Amino acid sequence: MECLAIFDSGNYAFNFCSIMEKKGYVFEVVSTPCQIAKSGCGYSLKFPIEYKDLVIKTADEYKMPVREIYKIIPLFSKNKYEKIY
Repeated sequence: MECLAIFDSGNYAFNFCSIMEKKGYVFEVVSTPCQIAKSGCGYSLKFPIEYKDLVIKTADEYKMPVREIYKIIPLFSKNKYEKIY
């Protein structure tokens, strides 16, 4: 199952993705779905749920704290998002 990590800015999402790639992890930056976007358009980090604790810990270390994390629940026509952090 995959998750979306919401940061305070899209730049944080891109920078954090780059940091994780240097550590050997391959995550993806995607547009934040409008169902969970708080202020207009934005970008989120998409990653497997098993890396949730690593993402939170590493983001705090680099002073780019994760605002929220949502679990992606695939449905028939569109996805549902469940807040888990």
